[in-house]
Amino acid sequence: MKNDISVLIAGGGPAGIATALSLVNRGIACMIVEPEMPADYKVGETIPPNAKPMLIRSGIDQLLADPAHLPCYGNSFIWGSDIPAETHFFTQTYQQGWHIDRTFFERQLRRHALSKGVAWLQGERVIHCEKQENGWEVSLQGDGNSRSITCDFLVDATGRSCRIARLLGLQRTRLDALTGISAMMTTEKNIQPYHTYIEATVNGWWYAAPLSDKKLSVAFMTDADLMDKQMQQPGYFLENAAETSLIGSLLEGRLQTENIQINLHPASTSLLRQRFGDSWLAVGDAAYAFDPLSSYGIVSALEGGYYAGHAIADALSGESDALPAYDGIISQAFHIYLKMHAQQYQLERRWEASGFWQRRQQPFVDDLKTVAPFSQRFPTI
Repeated sequence: MKNDISVLIAGGGPAGIATALSLVNRGIACMIVEPEMPADYKVGETIPPNAKPMLIRSGIDQLLADPAHLPCYGNSFIWGSDIPAETHFFTQTYQQGWHIDRTFFERQLRRHALSKGVAWLQGERVIHCEKQENGWEVSLQGDGNSRSITCDFLVDATGRSCRIARLLGLQRTRLDALTGISAMMTTEKNIQPYHTYIEATVNGWWYAAPLSDKKLSVAFMTDADLMDKQMQQPGYFLENAAETSLIGSLLEGRLQTENIQINLHPASTSLLRQRFGDSWLAVGDAAYAFDPLSSYGIVSALEGGYYAGHAIADALSGESDALPAYDGIISQAFHIYLKMHAQQYQLERRWEASGFWQRRQQPFVDDLKTVAPFSQRFPTI
């Protein structure tokens, strides 16, 4: 008996949508299952200039032309020294990145996926999955009702929760306890230049990015056990932000303080040790999750989804090395990230007695085994 759908993707974020777009471009029917609509507020994010080839190849570069997304021309930072510094993108091949309205961008991606023929089930969650001889039987639940769908291939795009992998009995490895506490603020006028702002402090680091409509996304990153619980109070959060040098200068005299919402979210480096198996794979944060300092998050999700779709299409056509090759590609990217992560944090040595910085003076032990050597089978981005 034929299955209901060829590929079922659990998770409708950037990784899941990028996987779906890659699949439909290969002529593979797929369906996204998403338990809830994206939140009204998500932390603003910066997409670096070097992501442009991937955006073009994925056919979504035009989405960033919307005025909801601002250009980003470089970084302003205080890191490793008390002296502010800047880096500019004009020396790079692609001279402009983007400060994206993350919530709006995910809605754009969803509309784009639907226009390309991706099926979508909203308000339903995968509660059970079982491998059968000819595919998967997946149980869904939503609004108190349940149903079963069969598919040839199953994708875990559920983010750090890695819901499908956990249903399969797999465990996640967390390499640190980084946590972000963030707020979306409204300023009296637009903040320029359109840079990403980063400032190291004794117990962590601050991030700020200007967004459209005079919005400013501000976040403080520290370890969960070091987080001052009072930071979840808007007034206290703003007081601490104002005491910084670079971030505080963005707020001074520009901020409207009404209706500031504080959000707490995990930001640790973490991974699944097993990222694929018989007719399934994990993509995006479900496979590897990155420290936001790296700006790898959404780029890794989109790029990983691009490769995942090609790997699934090839696996369904009988190519046995397709999934190991996919895992080799994303694992190689994670190895590179680990080295960059260590180098960046080791530049900051002003607070040797700080628990936060002490923990980051020793790099993660890179004992991760790439499942397969890097393969050139997929188009290079």
